[in-house]
This record gives sequence, structure tokens and C-alpha cells, in this order.
Amino acid sequence: MGFDYDVVVVGAGPGGSTAARFCAQSGLKTFLIEKEKMPRYKACGGCLSLKTVHFLGFDLDSVLENTIYAVQFTYRMTDSFSIASREPMAFMVMRDRFDQFLVQKALESGAGISEGVKVVGVEEKEGGVEVALSVGEKVRCEYLIGADGSESIVANSLSLLPPKDDGGGIGVESEIPFESTIGFPKEKLQCIHLDFGGVPNGYAWVFPKREGLSIGAGGMFQDGMRMNPLRYFNTFIHGLNYIKEGRMEKITGHSLPSFYDERQRVSRGRVLLVGDAAHLMDPLMGEGIYYAVRSGMLAAEAIVQSKGKGMSPSDAYQAAVQEHIYENLKWAHSFSRFVFRFTKLAYRTLKRYRELGNFYLQVLEGKETYQSFVIRVKERMRDLLHGRLSERIKRAMAGV
Repeated sequence: MGFDYDVVVVGAGPGGSTAARFCAQSGLKTFLIEKEKMPRYKACGGCLSLKTVHFLGFDLDSVLENTIYAVQFTYRMTDSFSIASREPMAFMVMRDRFDQFLVQKALESGAGISEGVKVVGVEEKEGGVEVALSVGEKVRCEYLIGADGSESIVANSLSLLPPKDDGGGIGVESEIPFESTIGFPKEKLQCIHLDFGGVPNGYAWVFPKREGLSIGAGGMFQDGMRMNPLRYFNTFIHGLNYIKEGRMEKITGHSLPSFYDERQRVSRGRVLLVGDAAHLMDPLMGEGIYYAVRSGMLAAEAIVQSKGKGMSPSDAYQAAVQEHIYENLKWAHSFSRFVFRFTKLAYRTLKRYRELGNFYLQVLEGKETYQSFVIRVKERMRDLLHGRLSERIKRAMAGV
């Protein structure tokens, strides 16, 4: 089988462009395929954790919308408290500009790109992979990276999708210019707002950007229960006294993947899945950009190493994801089920013991693990309840 490319990457989001950049830098003939014309809008909060910035490893000043120094928490829009820091907690981006920036970095490293072309099928052949395009052409490559989102065509073509009952979720978001607000408080320009308790298995948020606010709500489906986030989004919006009636911008919905089992497959043979396509997302806070970037790097490294040894990269990539990603997600998954079941208790604990918020920031920085965070939260919950735990809470705690 003759190859057009060493590596084809489907999807030019953060995971795909990062994978393409690393592959091209290693001397592999690399080609990105993106179904939209870049730059394109992407429904996403656009919050970059510090560890994401660390792993990207280059100056992002040109695409940063805002630097966050504080977080305001509310429970059903009441019982507010805040956590602040003198150091940056996170950074805000708009995904159209941010993704275009990362694509440009991949192109500067030697990757090629085709925009506005959809992948309609993928088939593993002897010694390589064949990619069918919507324009009727086929591209042949030695290795394929699927970075095409939670409803991945690549994963579907190769039966790498998770079970139908794995959960997943949905979110909705709107971008609201500052001129459509009524006196948005200046002191909140570098503070994000997270509201819990109003969205089943999730939360609502306000993320200040350069020219306006990204406001959204989202949650995970659990135990077979479905939910309509638009209802909770509207309730949240009505509770924000700085949003003008009737000035709502377009509301966009998007599906959320879910980590469901640390044994789930993210690769097969010469095909590797990254980011949302591999269902690598924090099920507690919904952080996906970090896991897209990190898995994109790991996929590229597995291909480079395996190509040098003349072997399939699948096992190497699976092992790397297990080591660097699954362990954290496993604890996040178990803990999220507890938090969304006992949201008010979790909120009271976080408010009472403010150091937990600071400790969680260290998790987002990569300085601490989810396991350490969960252990601390369980200890503080016992303190809060003076050790008087109901059997229901004890059983739930045993699972995290």
C-alpha cells in the first residue's frame, strides 16, 4: 500500500493541531483534515488551566482574552463565596482564535492542511489506513490520529466508540457582548462565576472575555437520566441581574464526552484517538482542552517511537494514556458521581474549608493529583458532619 502521508490527523482542534505539530517536528509527513474553514466558532468555555499552558510551551499572549485571579461560587444563585489569588488561576481564550493559532504552529512545523473537507469513513488496510473524503477522494497514510470530537467519525468507523449507555452529556453556551449587559461589575472582570445545584450533574458558568461574557450551562447524563440544559441555562441567565432582557445572543449546544472506564480503548492498530474523540474529559469540571493537548502529544510520541521500531503504536499509546491521564480521570469520575449526588454537602464543605479550593487549583496546575484532593475532601466532610455519616453517604464515599 502506497502512502500519501506518514500521518493524517482528522480534526484541527487543540488535540489534532498539537499532534500534527509534534509529528511534523519529528520529520513525519503530516496532514491535517478539518471539516470547517478555519477560523471557526467552537462552543466552549475556553478556559485554559495552567498545566495546559505549561504543556503547550509557547507564548500565548496574542490569543489570551483574559487572565483569571478569582472564582465566585454560588449554590442555586445564593450562598456566595469567593476564592482569590495574587497569581493567575486560569486564562481565557476564544476557540476560533486559539485553535487557528495552534493550527498555524502546526503548519509552521511542516504539516499540511485541508479545510472544509469532511472525512466520511476510515478503513484499516494491510500496513496502513485509508481515509475517505466527502469530495470523493481517498487519502492513504501509515498512521491516523482521530481528533474529531465526541461524535468521532474515526472512532465510529473502527468501532472504537464507547457503549451507548456510557453517559456523556450536553452543554449550551452563548457569547454576550458587554454592551448587552447592564453594568457588569468591573471587580468581576477577572473573576469567573460557577453556580452549582441548579444543573443536574453539572453547573452553570460565567467566563469574562475581552469583549464580553461566555455564559453557559452543562451536565452529564447519569444512570440513564437525560436532561435539557437549555431550561437550566435560562434559569441561570434570569438570575444574573446584569443581563438585559431580550438581548440574548445565539445559543449553541454541544455534546460532552465522558470518561467511563479506565480500561476503555483509545487506539487500535495504526489508529489513535485523542481528546473528545477518545472521551478524555474531566467529568467533574468539564475540562477538555488539557486532555486534548496532552493526548495529542502522547499520540505523536507513540507514533514516532513505534515508527522507528517498525511496530504498531497502539499499545504504546494506550499505556501512555493509562499512566498520564487515566489515573486522574478515574478519581475524577468517581468523585463527580459523589458530588453530583450530594451537591449541597459538597458545596457546604468547599465553603467551610476554603483551602480545598486552593488545593484544587494545584490539581489544575498539575502539582497535585485528583486522588490527593478527593482524600482531603472526604476528611473535611467527616469533620463537617462530626463523623455522623448516614449509611447512604458512607456507601457513596466508599466508591471514591
